[in-house]
Amino acid sequence: MNLRRAFTLIELLVVIAIIAILAAILFPVFAQAKVAAKKTADLSNVKQLALASIMYAGDVDDLMPLQSGQDSSGVWGFNYNKYYPYDWPTAASPAVRGPYSQGFYMNTVQPYVKNSDMLKMPAASDTEYQPTTPIAPGKQKKSTSYAYNGFLSGYSSSSVVAVAQLPLLTGANGYASGLGWGFANPALTCATPNQPCTYVAPSAAGCSAANGGTGGMYLTYAGSSYWCYSNGQNWCFVDGHGKFRKVGATLSPNNTDYRTDPWTGYDATGHAGSYWYDGCFAWLFRPDYDFTQ
Repeated sequence: MNLRRAFTLIELLVVIAIIAILAAILFPVFAQAKVAAKKTADLSNVKQLALASIMYAGDVDDLMPLQSGQDSSGVWGFNYNKYYPYDWPTAASPAVRGPYSQGFYMNTVQPYVKNSDMLKMPAASDTEYQPTTPIAPGKQKKSTSYAYNGFLSGYSSSSVVAVAQLPLLTGANGYASGLGWGFANPALTCATPNQPCTYVAPSAAGCSAANGGTGGMYLTYAGSSYWCYSNGQNWCFVDGHGKFRKVGATLSPNNTDYRTDPWTGYDATGHAGSYWYDGCFAWLFRPDYDFTQ
């Protein structure tokens, strides 16, 4: 007669303990692999958007996309949130937000992208905008995460001094997305109607009082962290390439390298206390900067 020997309680406990140890070892590896996959998909997004921006400029006399549109009286919507897509609501609130949004980067490059999903960082949480505004028939709110460098608004791409170093898209809006909205960050101040809204470099006398003579940065979506993936972000640049960049790696308690990181004064969760500013503009995003200073 064949006898089958069963596992003892001790043997079962040993097996369970081994499985628990292996799981404890492997789960962090799986988590890292998941983050790496998201980071790779995110890098692909920004590269494709950079190429779309280059194609856009090629079709409009070498000029980069705008940070916002104008209303019928020529007023620029530089300080407004913009709808994406621009026509999702049944009625814009206020009414000027529609034309402001129509000229916004995310809307103007869409014909070259043809994929709204590409505008959102993988797994970023959505921040609702105007949740009570009715949605137009056949339309949907879409999410945007990436921050367009508004200092490039209407600027000639061939006039950019350092195309391989000047950021085009960053994670300045943080690791989150705006559901149905977005904005350029940084953005030029363009308060004078019916005048161009393009970057104007400071002179010896200081900041220009004209449109585009100053510009600053906004806070992140819903207070989200600047650490999107592995304590950094994927950026694309004016020449079309993209790469991962660490941010918040402090050189001292309150400082960072202003040539590679626009923010400073980080806390332990990846929130910055301020950004590098030259008195007229957020430092790193100026199209005439040669990055050797």
